[in-house]
Amino acid sequence: MLFYREGGRSCPPDWEGVDKGHGRLERRRLWIVPCEEDMQAYLEETFGWPGVQWCGWIERQRRKLAAPAKVEVEVHMWVAGGAFEWPLKAQEAAALLRGHWSIENGVFYVRDVTMDEDRLHGRKIAAGLSGIRNTALTLLRRLGLAPYIPEARRKVAAMPDCGLHLLTMPLLDL
Repeated sequence: MLFYREGGRSCPPDWEGVDKGHGRLERRRLWIVPCEEDMQAYLEETFGWPGVQWCGWIERQRRKLAAPAKVEVEVHMWVAGGAFEWPLKAQEAAALLRGHWSIENGVFYVRDVTMDEDRLHGRKIAAGLSGIRNTALTLLRRLGLAPYIPEARRKVAAMPDCGLHLLTMPLLDL
């Protein structure tokens, strides 16, 4: 896929990378466009995003190694603020965008899927339940029983005598 810039010219990606892992092959391509003053004013007025310096597209193509004929393609637009040095290098932008997903995968996905927070929210006590879930996730991560939270939950569940001890011991001991 080629994207078009001003004047109708197509352009190749500014960066391209391929990763293999988790049973799939993923190809990412990135385009960067510096935001001009009129674009900055538009983004601030329309979306309330002040200080946008960069925008672009990222295309992800994923192919499962077990089913190589099926290819999933996603294209997303992205924006970035002025915290980056001029000029923003494409490889640096790709690393920062990928690092952003570590927050989503490490915190929000775990809370939504593993801890089932969307289904078990409790309207009047949501803040308290959220705090308990955060404490449980912190304990599981600090114990280092397993690299993934679901596996760590299963291991702790198999040690019923350990639960009260975990809740009463200071976090510094972990």
